[in-house]
Amino acid sequence: ASAHKSKHRHHHHCYRNDVASVAAKEPELKITVGALRKTGLACCLHHHGALTVFAPSDAGWGKMTKENREGLLNDTKRLSEVLKYHVVKGKYSASDLASRRSLKTLEGEDLMIDNKGGTVIVDGCIVTKGDIAAGNSVIHIIDSVAIPERGK
Repeated sequence: ASAHKSKHRHHHHCYRNDVASVAAKEPELKITVGALRKTGLACCLHHHGALTVFAPSDAGWGKMTKENREGLLNDTKRLSEVLKYHVVKGKYSASDLASRRSLKTLEGEDLMIDNKGGTVIVDGCIVTKGDIAAGNSVIHIIDSVAIPERGK
């Protein structure tokens, strides 16, 4: 952190504690952060207010075949929809998620939520690291990429 922080922030800049900046500090979120930046979602997410982001780990992206992964990462429009399927309006901690059955995503479809012995499972993806604070939002790292029904 620099000793002198600029007093005024321009609205078109990303915020230091926004989802993408916080995610960028997580070593296992390189692909997700790259995808958020590539689609332009990195900067527009903070306009949505409080969010819950289910961020696939690099290992999770690695579960896709190379062909599918590269195809998705190179198709910005589809990638944007898939990423929005990982984002929910409102801030839900891991304990909040325990009592939910589903949550509506920015993409429009619902994510199904399950809780098995304290482990939160989102659309079949296991939350491996939860409750990473990102300003007024929260990030939960999941072990695979959730693909919306429309995009399958």
